[in-house]
Amino acid sequence: MERPVIVDLDDISMRFTPDGRVSVVDAIRAVVDVHCPTSIWEQLKEAHPEILTYCENYTFEEEAPVAVINSEGWEKVWMLLPDYLSDANSMRHGI
Repeated sequence: MERPVIVDLDDISMRFTPDGRVSVVDAIRAVVDVHCPTSIWEQLKEAHPEILTYCENYTFEEEAPVAVINSEGWEKVWMLLPDYLSDANSMRHGI
């Protein structure tokens, strides 16, 4: 059985499945300087449930299953992220 891959970018770890899908929350955390990637992901799913067609749940080691996404789906998330960044920045700065 192939093992997942973990890539460390400074102090952020990104988990990848053996077939190359990435943990959505890890990817959001890595590309956006926020401390609430899970909140952004939840908001994005609620507003754009069609994004879930690109996702699956995957269990990394002995953790609870997390959403992983393929490259096509990540491109869609990437295009939607700017709409959520102003809210995330407001939360980070207490606005």
